[in-house]
Amino acid sequence: MKKLSGIVMPFKIERNDITKIRADAIVNTANPQPVIGRGTDTAVYEAAGRDELLESRRKIGEIKRGESAWTPAFKLKKNGVKYIIHTVGIHYEDGAHGEKEILRGCYSSALKLAVELKCKSVAIPLLASGNYGFPKELALQLAVEEISRFLLENEITVCLVVYDNEAYKISEKLFDDVEDFLSDNLEQTGNTPYILGASQIASCCFGAAPEHLSKSRTKSKNAKASRSVAFFEPEENKFEVLEEPCAEKYIQSKEEVVAPADVDAFISTEKNTLNFQNTLQQLIADRKEQNATIYKKACIDKKFFSKIISNKDYVPKKHTVMALGLALELPLKEYEAFLASAGYAFMPSSRFDLIIKYCVINRIYNIVRVDVILNDHGEECFAPA
Repeated sequence: MKKLSGIVMPFKIERNDITKIRADAIVNTANPQPVIGRGTDTAVYEAAGRDELLESRRKIGEIKRGESAWTPAFKLKKNGVKYIIHTVGIHYEDGAHGEKEILRGCYSSALKLAVELKCKSVAIPLLASGNYGFPKELALQLAVEEISRFLLENEITVCLVVYDNEAYKISEKLFDDVEDFLSDNLEQTGNTPYILGASQIASCCFGAAPEHLSKSRTKSKNAKASRSVAFFEPEENKFEVLEEPCAEKYIQSKEEVVAPADVDAFISTEKNTLNFQNTLQQLIADRKEQNATIYKKACIDKKFFSKIISNKDYVPKKHTVMALGLALELPLKEYEAFLASAGYAFMPSSRFDLIIKYCVINRIYNIVRVDVILNDHGEECFAPA
């Protein structure tokens, strides 16, 4: 996974053995009793030193399900690990026995303990998707929700560790829908940076569709009138089904509502109202949000965000602007205008750009969730490796 410059991410995804990760703390899926369990638990004991770790674990005694406790890292100190945080999950039956609440408790208690231990980084596996039998899609949903919620309130780097592609995968339906969207809209025109000139910025900001948005690739298979996209709704812990506008439907709607842009009026507008910083601050104010809420949702640290806001001659890199647009939860037209205010636009030849566009169309704004989708389609993520 590549790192996108300009973004300081407190979240990252890594396919690895958790005992090989460098972090201040690692989270172990533990047995409630001080005995060595299967899977990750066994691997952690072997890497840290079975006898020493087991003796320390016995001093803790029973750990209730959904709760966490810590021990020293022993031999894992060679990886820079200071603490092992042990959390106890629950076997999945049917979802009606408090399984989700307990798994949420595992994430929240483990992450809270890492902060209390003054850790700057913590590595946590995708909990309960193995021996505990949680449906992998549900396990991933809960991980995304709890990690995202925690990062809004705490400054710590969280690494979600997965062992293989199968353990970490979005729903097949969502995967197929994204691939269909890419197939319908991707233009094979090379990878030169797509940066807007003055007239193109005017077109985006005033609603006129740029030329590249009026092109549509002929479908190679029978078209569907619409596609249903399932995504996670954190508030209600359930799937919401949205109608995803296909390429033809989206372009048609644009053609019906747009009017020619008044470029002269745009250019003659006061300079102070045209810079990216004013646009960003106005959007934050319109939503009655705090700066901290937006930069945390965008996974940007306070120092870097302050640089963006205070320096009116500074234009962030495209992926930073994209992350801020997601944090602002802008609908597509406003999102495109926001990109244009910094001199950018969606590249029709970029899979990354089209996946972000897909997420905006379908109101998938959680950047951790977006990273999951990007990663699953083989694209670079907002999160660094």
